[in-house]
Amino acid sequence: MSAPDFAELPEIRAGERVSVAAVMEIVRARSARRRAAGLLTDDEVEGLARERFRRYGEQAHIDPRLLDRLLDSGVAHDWNIATDYVIRTHRTGPLAALLVALKQLVAPVVRLYTDHVLDRQTQINQYLYRVLHATLRDNVRLEARLEALERKVDRGPR
Repeated sequence: MSAPDFAELPEIRAGERVSVAAVMEIVRARSARRRAAGLLTDDEVEGLARERFRRYGEQAHIDPRLLDRLLDSGVAHDWNIATDYVIRTHRTGPLAALLVALKQLVAPVVRLYTDHVLDRQTQINQYLYRVLHATLRDNVRLEARLEALERKVDRGPR
């Protein structure tokens, strides 16, 4: 975003009282003009992108908890595939304990073939998530500018 324009703000001299309400009114008016021109702040773009991301996830019937983790993760990767899974069973009795023991015994051999695939998938998931998030942000920003331009064209020449 460009540097803020403070030309509209009143000059403040040392010892002079400042009307915070008047300054805030100027800032709000400037923000409204910028929004009308299709220029959104980074926070506004991020909020609209998150709303869209959430709506797309809901339409795809993705678990809302996963959406929360995706949207709130920042740089955390805990929502992604983990290769160090827990081996357990829903069965009960002595056969269940034997089954878990056998699975734990063969797990290192199986992981020789699966871990690299899951690690690669994790990297792909992370990359695609970042690309999608950036694309949604850009799309929201461009749509706001397009709406402002369409309003300007509809008003006609002055």
